[in-house]
Amino acid sequence: MTTALFLLRCTEVGISIRDLDLLTIGMVLDIFTEKGNDSAEENSDTGSVRMAQQKDFDAF
Repeated sequence: MTTALFLLRCTEVGISIRDLDLLTIGMVLDIFTEKGNDSAEENSDTGSVRMAQQKDFDAF
């Protein structure tokens, strides 16, 4: 990841240059990951992500 791409991603998630003084690169990467997980499909029954069962592991 280039510096320009890193700064672009920061602005996409709402992190300003001033905020970067307070965050580590790892923290910023975690924020990117969480933003990507926001679109994870949820189970309509419980409203949360479905836990894998043994049959899921067997199918894998």
